[in-house]
Amino acid sequence: MIGGVIMKKYTSIKVIILLFVFGLTACLDDEGNYNYADLGNFYVDTVGIQHTYTIKQFSSFALTPKFIYDGDKSVLKYKWELYKSDEPYIGPSSYGTGYSHDYTRDDYPDYTISTERELDVKIEAIPGAYYLVFTATDTTSGLKTTMDWRLTVEGVIGSGLAVLYKNAGGSDIDIVYSPLFNGSLTETSYNRNTYSTVNPTRPLTGEPKELVSAIYASYDLYYLYMTSGEDVVRLSSIDMSIADEFDGLFAGKIPAVKDLNGIFVRNYNTFFINNGVAYKANSGGLQLTPMAMKNDDYYAVAGNTTWQVNSLFYDGLHRRFIFSKMWSAEIDPVINSAAHFDFGNVGKDLIHWSNGYWQSDNQINYCFFKNPVDDGKRYMYVFVADKSTASAYTSKCAMDISACPDIALANSFATGERGPVVFYATDANVY
Repeated sequence: MIGGVIMKKYTSIKVIILLFVFGLTACLDDEGNYNYADLGNFYVDTVGIQHTYTIKQFSSFALTPKFIYDGDKSVLKYKWELYKSDEPYIGPSSYGTGYSHDYTRDDYPDYTISTERELDVKIEAIPGAYYLVFTATDTTSGLKTTMDWRLTVEGVIGSGLAVLYKNAGGSDIDIVYSPLFNGSLTETSYNRNTYSTVNPTRPLTGEPKELVSAIYASYDLYYLYMTSGEDVVRLSSIDMSIADEFDGLFAGKIPAVKDLNGIFVRNYNTFFINNGVAYKANSGGLQLTPMAMKNDDYYAVAGNTTWQVNSLFYDGLHRRFIFSKMWSAEIDPVINSAAHFDFGNVGKDLIHWSNGYWQSDNQINYCFFKNPVDDGKRYMYVFVADKSTASAYTSKCAMDISACPDIALANSFATGERGPVVFYATDANVY
């Protein structure tokens, strides 16, 4: 009974208080200002406008929205922003999900590209899909109006032929876009000085030597190696920006001398020759480690990959072939006296080495030699290195090609990858 009496008293007091509060509220005057003003039109007219654009990275882009505003335009401020889309990166080629140069979405935040009424800027965003957002703000009232477009930024490389050449600053790259390389194109165009445009403060001095594509598809890594007689850079295959310079290519001790003799890539592995030392990076790795011989020395002047990811080099010091097994960092001499020549004792100086055509799932190797004391004679050795052991290398021929016109003057060679044909060039002619 006591609990019931207490509860009744509490409830009565609560009701009285509520009634009192409501009574006070009813007595207050409403003194608010409810004079509404007509703000007029304030919007972007979207009738008939283009909603999507595709441009090349580092190209200029201009856009003038049809903007309607009945008020004082002097109080307006503008902003253009580029926001990354949630869609995968798209462009002239299908990139993987890792992307070269270690780009991730968080590495490239949203940013303001202009505060002008009309957009006219160079788009430097990495290739991909974006939202381009225009915002106009009335600084007096705080009102805003926005409009967005879809903008696809394509890489500067695309599907074409990359040409390494010499210019006044050293080495550079032109890209040729042609229906011969890309069936979706209808005419030929050029992207001149691509490397220096993307990297204006980092010229690659010296005579141009090699431009090597390194594709590690299983690891979503795509690079270009650009070398000269004095230097090398690893480039992003998306926008040709520098991913690594010489010092960043090596694990451990950095070579004191830059003397680049060759780069070749196969099955996710990179092989690099600098100052006679062969280097290797396995399984899409990006840092090179030196390769050594037990109880012997060598001076690598060129190399190639063979069956699987075994590597084969020419030792200019002892004028012989040397090799390394898959995943190994150790080099061994080739002990194989084949039908046409002895791999372990060639006895000649190598001029050029390149891949030829495929025969029964094996790629033909062409090597061109001269005598240690140059007497004008030239030789072509052809072989197949298709096994996991060097003892199984098979020679195809060892030809004296000294009778070929101007062969002693040849300074470059090319071998056909679709049939048994060889081209060589002098300063004046191609044969």
